[in-house]
Amino acid sequence: MAMVTVRLSDELKARIDNLADRTGRPKSYFVRELIIRGIEEFEEDLRDLEAIREYLAAGGRNQKRISVKELSIELGLDELDSGNIASSSKATKKTPQARSAKDAKPARSASPKRKSN
Repeated sequence: MAMVTVRLSDELKARIDNLADRTGRPKSYFVRELIIRGIEEFEEDLRDLEAIREYLAAGGRNQKRISVKELSIELGLDELDSGNIASSSKATKKTPQARSAKDAKPARSASPKRKSN
């Protein structure tokens, strides 16, 4: 295993010391984990940047822009009335609302009590 020397601010060193003391793990564990997580994040950022560069190199800037209506037609969603949310909520009003346990009524017994004459 290779060894690396890193200069840290007093604040960062104190934070790593605190983690090590509270968990009983060595300081090197946290430094190693921080490096691994940081590298993974930087690698993901780099992949995203490379994908954007490829998109732009393939003419991404000049892609045709279409409206939401054109997109819905292209996707076969043109029958939906995407601009009128109220009309789509009418169907949901007919279905009973789920009740929380607090609001639920107690269940009735199978045989109702009969009044005596």
